[in-house]
Amino acid sequence: MAKKVRRVKKKRKQTRKPSSTQGVAPTEIPTSETTTGPQLSSAEQFRLDYAYVVKDLRRVLILAALMFALLIALNLILR
Repeated sequence: MAKKVRRVKKKRKQTRKPSSTQGVAPTEIPTSETTTGPQLSSAEQFRLDYAYVVKDLRRVLILAALMFALLIALNLILR
């Protein structure tokens, strides 16, 4: 059996891409105090930020249920 050799990963050189904003003064980013929109609680903000996760989980659950039903149906048919 061949001996396993641990290889060291090479570090990539980071190249700097020229930025089109060089030499331009940074603009102020509005904070939550200066925005005029409705303030959301942390739970509501969390729900909005991760809404896509709930959709994906629902889709996976439906797909799993359909596959499970297909397995049961095939078991009954092929017996």
